[in-house]
Amino acid sequence: YLQAWVLFSLAAGFMLWYLGSQGQLRWRWIWTGRAWLAFFTLLLASSLVYTGLGAKARIADRFLDTPLTLDGTAYLDQALHVEEGQALRLASDLEGIQWLQDNVAGSPVVLEAHNEQYHWSARIASYTGLPTVIGWPWHQIQQRSAYSDTIHDRAGHVAEIYSTTNMQRAIDLLDLYDVEFIVIGELERAYYPPEGLAKFQLMVSKRSANLVFEYQGMKIYQVLK
Repeated sequence: YLQAWVLFSLAAGFMLWYLGSQGQLRWRWIWTGRAWLAFFTLLLASSLVYTGLGAKARIADRFLDTPLTLDGTAYLDQALHVEEGQALRLASDLEGIQWLQDNVAGSPVVLEAHNEQYHWSARIASYTGLPTVIGWPWHQIQQRSAYSDTIHDRAGHVAEIYSTTNMQRAIDLLDLYDVEFIVIGELERAYYPPEGLAKFQLMVSKRSANLVFEYQGMKIYQVLK
């Protein structure tokens, strides 16, 4: 139905032009013409209610009162977000996102924490455009119900990669999804056990990965093929 609304809006734009070209939007002294124009004006004004009130509600629901800007990441510098009962500073995520934007070419797969929709998970993919193993699951389940088992498998594999202490098993799963970068930030520490996350540093000593970025607890590892 989301696509249907787009098609309706395109049709409505055309019809607005068509009515104007046929003289249907001109003021007429006969009562039927005035009634039609009044009804049309009311309908058009009603369609614009959400534009004003929705924008106001969204602005009021922001993390912080930031200056007007086109930078959609500006709020991250000072924002705090609670996941799993832990307050997360998003500034370190911002630094990692900017590093990936500035230093990564192409579309390598990035591994990051996974959770249900309306959580902070998939933030790396959202802000960099880089693919991740799995993002918010519902959109995929809704649109690709025949592959829902695969979606659940991917969610389970992400949790296993982060949680397992078996380094070889983690490497096998990383190879399965062709992962090149692994993100370890405050969000991953909130979701997954420390003994599982510790193996990524061991992968560095085993020359299976390199630590390519570190800032205030945010680490990004590059998997060596």
